[in-house]
Order: sequence, then C-alpha cells, then structure tokens
Amino acid sequence: RAGARGDCGDGDGAGAERFFEAISAEAIAGYISSPRYDYWVAESSGHLAGAAALRDQKHLYHLVVASPYQRRGLGRRLWSTVQANALAAGNTGEFTVNSSLYGVPVYQRFGFVPAGEPTAANGVLFVPMQLRLSRT
Repeated sequence: RAGARGDCGDGDGAGAERFFEAISAEAIAGYISSPRYDYWVAESSGHLAGAAALRDQKHLYHLVVASPYQRRGLGRRLWSTVQANALAAGNTGEFTVNSSLYGVPVYQRFGFVPAGEPTAANGVLFVPMQLRLSRT
C-alpha cells in the first residue's frame, strides 16, 4: 500500500480507507481519463519506475518512485517534467502538494515550503506545501 509509511491512520493504515480507495487502480483509471489530470510515467527496462500526476495544472497529486529507483534523481526528473509541461500550458508558477511527513524534505529540495501545519484527513497525515516560482 503506497503511502503507508506511518502517515496513515495509526501506522497500519487503519482509518485511511478513503485514502486507499483514492489510490486504487480503479480510481487512478478515472483520474487518467479526466481532463483535470495529467500523468507521466518513468520506465526502466519495461518496468514502471515512477509516476507523477498534476491536477488542474497546479496541484501535484501523485509523485511516486518505486523503491529500486529511489535516491537516483528520478523523482526530481519527474517533477521537472511535470513543472515544465505545466508552465508551457499556462501555469503562472504556483504549485501545491499535500506531502506525507516522509516526503517533506524531498519537496523542500524541489523548492516547496510548508503552507500550513500538519493536517489529518481521511486517516492520512499530510503537510500542505506550496511553490511560487519567480517568473522574470
């Protein structure tokens, strides 16, 4: 179960049923078919290495990297691709993400800053974060 690094429910995912429903294969198929979402995938030798999704050209909805590919820059490359595509599509340089506690340092390296206190919703603890690019 993706995302269950102690940020869900009471550590074992209890209380996070709505979150897990939202990341089910059926739910993701719905997001992919929606005009509100754009998805990118990274493959390595025919295996899914990572994926990213942007909602409404500004909210980073998913950014996941499979364990064997972590700490190799793939997350940064996916984010750079997402960001460049959003800017080309008219994004004004403002992005948001709801980060797991585990992911906060990663997003901070991408330039995001906390936009509020850690928040619990649907059994998931997250930190709302934002990025505002200087467009000169």
